Amino acid sequence: MTAKLPLPQPPVLVAGLGRAGEAALELLTRTFGAHAIFAWDAKQSGDVRIRAMHWRARGVRALLGGDGTDAIRAVGTAATIVKSPGIDMDVPLLRMAAEQGVEVIDELELGWRACAAPVVAVTGTNGKSTTCALVASVLARTGHSVQRVGNTEFGPPLSAAAGAARFVCEVSSFQLEAAPTFLPEVAIFTNLSLEHLPRHRTMKAYGDTKQLMFVRNGRTAGLTIVSVDDLRGRQILADVRGLGGRAICYGFAPNADVRILKACWTMREAETVIGVHGDAVTLRSSLPGRHNALNIAAAFAYGYAVGLDRKTVIAGIASASAPAGRWELIGASPPFDVVVDYAHTPDGIAQFLNAARSVTSERKTALRTVFGAVGLPDPPKARGCAEVLASLSDHLILTTGSAPRSARIPRLQELRDAAGPTARVEIILDRRQAVRHAVSSARPGDVVAILGLGALNRLILDSAGTVCPYDDRDAAREALRLLVLPCAS
Repeated sequence: MTAKLPLPQPPVLVAGLGRAGEAALELLTRTFGAHAIFAWDAKQSGDVRIRAMHWRARGVRALLGGDGTDAIRAVGTAATIVKSPGIDMDVPLLRMAAEQGVEVIDELELGWRACAAPVVAVTGTNGKSTTCALVASVLARTGHSVQRVGNTEFGPPLSAAAGAARFVCEVSSFQLEAAPTFLPEVAIFTNLSLEHLPRHRTMKAYGDTKQLMFVRNGRTAGLTIVSVDDLRGRQILADVRGLGGRAICYGFAPNADVRILKACWTMREAETVIGVHGDAVTLRSSLPGRHNALNIAAAFAYGYAVGLDRKTVIAGIASASAPAGRWELIGASPPFDVVVDYAHTPDGIAQFLNAARSVTSERKTALRTVFGAVGLPDPPKARGCAEVLASLSDHLILTTGSAPRSARIPRLQELRDAAGPTARVEIILDRRQAVRHAVSSARPGDVVAILGLGALNRLILDSAGTVCPYDDRDAAREALRLLVLPCAS
């Protein structure tokens, strides 16, 4: 492990009172006490007010509302700002910080400086959570205690990491914008595709931000593992090797160090054959699809590169489960398959639906898809999603997604227009009703794909940020119960 910078000395202002902000506050107050620790959040909703009251009771000065510039004035220019990933670097608070020379770091950077155990970090547009789950499963087979952390629903932020010998960290580009020294012991890159343009403006800027986890200021991560099938992956590989860093690549390409020779699957299981050093290694898993074959190859490449016993790696991959809401099959034995997945980008949707279509094509049945816009308004992403959904689905139902700062009807209309006039599309505003309709329309052997939310348990319904409790998996189970027992309602 390389030497790290110390934690920022107080005064420190923590921007954002979500999961990441609270983890940063806990770390800072535990280390320095509450004196000269400040917190700020633009929101003044009930749950944020409750969190602010909690931290005030512990001695932290918590400020709510406004654009954050008053918080800088209260703290002073000698402060460091620890921001949450969701806060854009272009907000007034951080613009003022830049003008006044106030250091700004992300919660990831804070956690990295505090972390004493080795970190395996995974970034990319799609596949991060599943690759983290695979790597963690492989590591667990070695007898090491392991914890999944980072910008994820499946573990705490890195600032809250504790009690494990190894950490597997999911990393977003939003974190890397303000993580100036984060170069983990192992850095894995999955892919880069259309996403987050409202934040990064261009795909080049988005990719450049991702690349900061692998190489910066003439230094590289301890070990780099990248998909050579991806253009940005090839660029990272060349840059790391050009600096003398250690790197290996995986993928379907003939020049991959860890090459996927074969990938086949059903809805419930998969077989992936990997070629490495002239050997062919068969890996069995519960992770269907070509995209999951790449995630499996990344985990195998990790085990191979760090010198783990091959049987240990094979067993770890075989016992790995997909994260909740990733290719999650609903129901014990319905006459058709109902599957929930987080896919919400054009590439992610295409990979998921192509994997499902290979099953329905063999069965000669239909693929029925439910989808609603997810995330901030992003017309190029919406067009890409709708085009893929229309071209790969036999029956497409567009519905409400979880789309902050947006009105539902325009987002649905945007998707419908992009799907094209010839696409077989229905629009059902209520997402629960949309799921019920898809399930009731299914015939034996069909696949019903419910995409966009995965394991998220809420919908953000409008520009005011109204939150509605909701879970696609619960909605699917309810729809199946109503199908079997129509009088139960």
